[in-house]
Amino acid sequence: MKFEAGSLRQAARLTGVPVGLALFGGVAACADGGSPAPREVPVWEGSVDLEIGEVEGDDPYLFTTIGSVVEDDRGRMIVADYQTHEVRVFEPDGRFAFRFGGQGEGPGELTNPCCMTFGPDGLLWVRESVRYSAFRLDDEGAEYVRGLRSRNASFGLIAPVTFDTEGRLVDLGLRAGDSRFTRFHLGPDEAVDTVAMATVEEQATGFSPVEITVGDQVANFFLYQPFGPLWIHGHGPRGWWATAVSSDYAVTLHHPDGSTSLIEAPLQGSELSPDERRRAQERIDEEKERFDLREHPFGIPDRKPVLEELFFDRGGRLWVEKTGFDGQEMHEADVYREGTLVARYRWPRRVGHLGFPWVTESTLYGTTRDSLDVWRAARVRFIRVP
Repeated sequence: MKFEAGSLRQAARLTGVPVGLALFGGVAACADGGSPAPREVPVWEGSVDLEIGEVEGDDPYLFTTIGSVVEDDRGRMIVADYQTHEVRVFEPDGRFAFRFGGQGEGPGELTNPCCMTFGPDGLLWVRESVRYSAFRLDDEGAEYVRGLRSRNASFGLIAPVTFDTEGRLVDLGLRAGDSRFTRFHLGPDEAVDTVAMATVEEQATGFSPVEITVGDQVANFFLYQPFGPLWIHGHGPRGWWATAVSSDYAVTLHHPDGSTSLIEAPLQGSELSPDERRRAQERIDEEKERFDLREHPFGIPDRKPVLEELFFDRGGRLWVEKTGFDGQEMHEADVYREGTLVARYRWPRRVGHLGFPWVTESTLYGTTRDSLDVWRAARVRFIRVP
């Protein structure tokens, strides 16, 4: 089972839902060799200072598919393993501490844990296939405290776990009978407040439906343009969130009070390399054969989208991650505080994330994978460049 952070098609493989229902997407792509800052801002460079995961050895260090990596207030690395249905806790130096979970639907058990965060209540909240479970961590273990059922109609969806200004958990997914992604704010007494994030047309950017017949059943699939634009979004603490279409550096920032502001920059994506064009054509040919299409709904663009992902750090700053040219070794993101550009960050491109990494001013957690497809949890440390 393979997926790259930010890839909508590959995220769908993890969740088991059709491509058109995967929540996060982005084509691995970017701005021509980086770009000058619109104004003078601090630059932070990151490097990997810890990786946890082995090809063989002790069981706690063998991962299947890592869904999420976060840090607690003791600096411990907490890793959700999707296929073993458990969460593992490691000391700041990488030593295994303990694990909890295990497959099941009972209190304290987990089913395909994909995404985690610490809530305003200090508990570790874990998003599973159809619910959220909250745990209190101590020195030697985890205590199950409570759970919430997901209110969306998207089974097994990968999505960040966040909370709004009132401390309500924000559940992301599709509303029954509606094809738009929605923010479900889960309040006390099972009260639910819903906010549709964009129009159907905007959310469907870059997609085309394909209907095929399997036996006597009709199935719907979604094709998307190789290196084409996608609707992307990020969700932060205390009610902040953001949306954009990846082909334009034009980000709508949604404020906790319901107002919005626009973040824009005059940048464009880089031209496709010959190898990227070859890979794009191979995928088009493969899909034409697979779906028995006379013509593919998309061609190959001249340039990639300029944006790759939107996400927020623990301090509520918005990270606008730009796509990279073929072979570029570093991710690059412009970082905004309430709409004002305050920093630029760079970190190794080999460190992946699902569009919602656990990140602070000085640290980012993600995953790495080697040529043997071995998963590792990774910690990146940032230092400010003089």
